[in-house]
Amino acid sequence: DFNYMYINCWENYNRFKVLYKALEGVGKTLHVHRQSTPTDELYSKLKDYDRAPYVLILDEVDQLEDEKVLYDLQGLNNVHIVMIANTQESVFYNMDDRVRSRLIDSKRIQFKAYTSDQLQDILMDRAEWGLDSSAVDSSLIKKIALSSEGDARIAIGVLRAASRMAEERDKKEITRDMIQEAVPEAKDNNRKKNEEKLNNHQEKLYEIVNEEEEIQPGDLYEKYREAMDEPKSDRMLRKYLQKMDHYNLIEAEGEGRWRKYRSVE
Repeated sequence: DFNYMYINCWENYNRFKVLYKALEGVGKTLHVHRQSTPTDELYSKLKDYDRAPYVLILDEVDQLEDEKVLYDLQGLNNVHIVMIANTQESVFYNMDDRVRSRLIDSKRIQFKAYTSDQLQDILMDRAEWGLDSSAVDSSLIKKIALSSEGDARIAIGVLRAASRMAEERDKKEITRDMIQEAVPEAKDNNRKKNEEKLNNHQEKLYEIVNEEEEIQPGDLYEKYREAMDEPKSDRMLRKYLQKMDHYNLIEAEGEGRWRKYRSVE
């Protein structure tokens, strides 16, 4: 028997927020005040936890601004962490040596992008549960899978959008034309969901890239600092931009002095 808590580090990106969510998962936030309670006090409360093993699932862990919290959590006897990120390089890039030493022996599991066959299995399962048996055939399921670039969220979004189109047009079956229409709609919806997750600093970077259409890192950082009262470090900005590139909100091209960021049509 064990307790667990899911923590999205894109939303809970600093030490206080992560520790607060961890305490929330075991009902120990009663006397914690977000504005006045010292962060170290939250850590002490979590350190005193002595019930069933506690698993913390840290999603988007590469978005943490203060990796010291990983050092904290890894040192607790009854707390275990599962870290999820797009790449292990994005987690360990420029990490403090003390934190790295705590995590270096952790078990690493790599999940590759879904193959077309795997996406088809996922979509067939969704179709069997949610649609009439004749609503979509296997050739159309394959078409959706191939159009989704290994992203299950987009694939499911295409199937959902095409199903809605068939219903709105009073058709019993999904057609190829509907799928053709649904692909850009699903990708756009996925993009909007990613935009909604951006914090204020990420939004400003995103806004500048879109305004400039193409910009080098130095110029981007300068414009960002001029616009923000409490700007983040260059290291954190690189992490933000890497994440936005992964989610296809912007495009990154080149390395080092040749690096450029571009807006995405």
